Amino acid sequence: MAACSNCQGVLPVGATVCPSCGTTVGTRSGGAPGQIKFDMSALSHTDKIVGVASLVLLVSLFLTWFSYNAGIVVLTASGLSAHGYLYIPLLISIAIVVLMALSATGLWSLPGNASVNRDQLLLTATTISFVLVLIGFLSKPGGSGVGWNFGAFLGLAAAVVALVPLARPVIQARRGRSS
Repeated sequence: MAACSNCQGVLPVGATVCPSCGTTVGTRSGGAPGQIKFDMSALSHTDKIVGVASLVLLVSLFLTWFSYNAGIVVLTASGLSAHGYLYIPLLISIAIVVLMALSATGLWSLPGNASVNRDQLLLTATTISFVLVLIGFLSKPGGSGVGWNFGAFLGLAAAVVALVPLARPVIQARRGRSS
């Protein structure tokens, strides 16, 4: 028998709400005990955009960001090899993708008494990623003759796409307060 995480009351099999205290106890109903169901409808439209953009950013960090034509050979560098600090957006992107997957399975949510909400947490993470990717994009290594490659443009675009749907409501709210 399962117990409620809030009141420790006994939960009937397949219960989604504790009969003793009314706490929501899970979203795994309809499956075998212990079975995890991946439900994309549990994610908002914004979550899906942020998750996919974070996945694209993660991949782009391994692509060629910069190249230099040295005559006979062309030297290239990925975002990660050119700028070690881009491991921070890499880790943030992994965390966001994992968070979205866990959210879609109902295995993770912020506690009700958390001082920040989920969107604030994601906005902070995507802002940090965007700033570091923008710095990495603008800071071409080496001297003249170094050019940007596809990975740099893809990474910058993905960082922007991950940030915009989270930042837009904050910007609109601030504009509304100043009017």
